Amino acid sequence: MCFAIPYKVFKVDRDTAIVEGGRRVKFGKSFKIKAGDYLQVMGSVAVGKISKDEGLRVRNLIKTIYEGN
Repeated sequence: MCFAIPYKVFKVDRDTAIVEGGRRVKFGKSFKIKAGDYLQVMGSVAVGKISKDEGLRVRNLIKTIYEGN
């Protein structure tokens, strides 16, 4: 099963975003990305853009599952 992880964008350079942890993520031309946005990332590719609220909600859910609470 594949799982997209939300990451906050720190910097955008053409078709690549620098996200949390210094990772480089590729995204398609259909995305309008700016610093502060949240992307759903699989591997090193953005598969979606989500709101900050949704990004934080999903991250908290992942954290809860990981910690077993």
